[in-house]
Amino acid sequence: MSFSGMLVLLLLALIIFGPKKLPQVGKQIGRVLAELKSFTRDFKSQLEIEVEGASQREKIAPESSSQSQLPTDTGLRVLGTDGFGSGHGPVEAFHG
Repeated sequence: MSFSGMLVLLLLALIIFGPKKLPQVGKQIGRVLAELKSFTRDFKSQLEIEVEGASQREKIAPESSSQSQLPTDTGLRVLGTDGFGSGHGPVEAFHG
């Protein structure tokens, strides 16, 4: 924002609030801006903590999953018999 723009805003604020209330309004605006800055700083640090934790979990997950390998073939299979010894023909069964 240019100097002339800030001067216009200051003059407008002086007209709206008057010379007695202008310092109080300035303090309130300063407090709100400080709280906003604090909020954004806290949010940013919390976000960084979460991202770091997620990357740590990703590093640990592949190591532990390689130790307990689950079977990858869980589709339908065709069996030669129905499991009772009779020759009724092929039967589909789900193995998983």
